[in-house]
Amino acid sequence: MAQNNIYQMVTDRIIEQMEKGIIPWQKPWVGGTGMAISYTSRKPYSLLNQFLLGRPGEWLTWKQIYGMGGKVKKGAKSRFVVFYSWIDEKDEQGNPIADENGRIKQYPILRWYQVFHLSDTEGIDSKLETVVPNPDIQPIEVADKVITDYVEREGKATGFRFCNDTESGEAYYSPSEDKVVVPMLTQYEIPEEYYSTTFHELTHSTMHEKRCDRKAESKTFSSRGESYSREELVAELGAAMICNRIGIEAEKAFKNSAAYIQHWMKALKNDTKMIVWASGKAEKAAKYILNESDSNETN
Repeated sequence: MAQNNIYQMVTDRIIEQMEKGIIPWQKPWVGGTGMAISYTSRKPYSLLNQFLLGRPGEWLTWKQIYGMGGKVKKGAKSRFVVFYSWIDEKDEQGNPIADENGRIKQYPILRWYQVFHLSDTEGIDSKLETVVPNPDIQPIEVADKVITDYVEREGKATGFRFCNDTESGEAYYSPSEDKVVVPMLTQYEIPEEYYSTTFHELTHSTMHEKRCDRKAESKTFSSRGESYSREELVAELGAAMICNRIGIEAEKAFKNSAAYIQHWMKALKNDTKMIVWASGKAEKAAKYILNESDSNETN
């Protein structure tokens, strides 16, 4: 593949990740892994490759998977990682060229290869250590009821799935699978952070066409030269609204909101209509999760 095509692939992938609202923040859970790592070397990938892969966990090449007797799940898609190889500069006669200090001059060649997330394979066990740092953490009953009611209601209506019973190093909503995955409650230091994270992802799930039908509107857009995703702001506001509605202590629940606030501040200043749009959508999503009607407005 031509070098310029590889650079374009890298650029497009990074832009895609940034437009999804992926920003630096401190994950409020432990266990799993917060980084993408090589299954075989156990070393984390470079920061650039963390961006390209877009999710934490163990990654393997096709050759490694089948070499260990495993296989790739049907329909699984690979991602790519890149690395540099240094090539000696040579003259017309093919002799290495040295600089004024006698060192051979080199130039980088960008190479790439495809990898699969361990969850997209079969027959290979994870090497990650199971960590249960807080087995005595207590659930919050009112928050659990909100989650249970929503999951049961949407599970019956649309087949929605919610997974929080196995150790995970990530939290996300998958529109293609209509599924939310969050780390277990016992992976958190305090329960409020578990519920804030969960409500954030459940708010994402309301974008589904049979719920609040926000999928088309939530696509990344550009305003005044800045690219950002309105959907992430909707999810953060939705989580805040639900936590406030059921009385979860805000200071504990929103330990990581500063990262989101910093991320959105410039965008909000440049688009005065954005916060109005996002707040309206977030309120609709929160009411949907809480199974409240718009007619329940208070004056």
